[in-house]
Amino acid sequence: MEDKTYGTLVTDCGIQLIAAAVMEGKKINITDLAVGDGGGAYYQPTPNMTGLKNECWSGPIKSVSVNKDSPNMIDITAIIPSTVGGFTIREMAVKDDVKNTIAICNTPDTEKVIISSGAAGEIELTMHIEISNADAISFIIDPNVVTATKKDIEDHDASKTAHAAEFEKKADVTDLNAHANNTDIHVNPSTMGNYDTAISGLIEHKEDTKIHVTAEEKASWTEGAEQAAADANRVTEALNAIAGIESRVSRVEDGLFNNITGNPFLASFDSLDGITLVKGIWNEERKRIEC
Repeated sequence: MEDKTYGTLVTDCGIQLIAAAVMEGKKINITDLAVGDGGGAYYQPTPNMTGLKNECWSGPIKSVSVNKDSPNMIDITAIIPSTVGGFTIREMAVKDDVKNTIAICNTPDTEKVIISSGAAGEIELTMHIEISNADAISFIIDPNVVTATKKDIEDHDASKTAHAAEFEKKADVTDLNAHANNTDIHVNPSTMGNYDTAISGLIEHKEDTKIHVTAEEKASWTEGAEQAAADANRVTEALNAIAGIESRVSRVEDGLFNNITGNPFLASFDSLDGITLVKGIWNEERKRIEC
């Protein structure tokens, strides 16, 4: 049985590009991770390779980190979407922004199914690269294509600390019950029923024409009040006229019917020159006829 070994190597092209980048003070921009089926069989990569034997998918890298066990090893991660599949992964490679293959590796057979087959098809892959001049390499990660795997989401949901900040904000159940039952803040159905009854009663009261007058009735009252005021003025004028007439009639009656001989001050004169005194006594001092 053939002894299969797996590993990653930097290609001759990658070594040359890294060396040139170090000499020129530049960096190689790693952007993509590609996978292939190895042409249908296991093989061991060689440095002179310029690409995978049979590339089946290539996409942007999701994340890059330094391997916790080796400071010279870089872990590059990418996610193959669930819509891609129907092949066996046997090889991987990382490429720069002009599609040069910088490093290549072989992998154990890994089935990449497509979601339409009824199985979960999303796969997260990690490729380890050991580079002595890692400072000459930069990794371009597009935040718009970074996605979480289903396992990431499951791990997040299961974490007791993932939503710790939100748990700290939670209200105590006792406080919630006290708030819900606080009649100063909320009204109960019975109170709401009373409100509805009161509102209905107010509406009926407002629309009751036996209690409230209409605008037309109020206008007629105003017209009547104005007419009554005019009539009162006319009555006052009539009463004043009647009083004047009564005064004149009284004087006429006094002259025609009343005995005025008892009035000592009926008339006064300066003198009796030209007047014949028929009755009464002439008071010279007071210039009057006294009866």
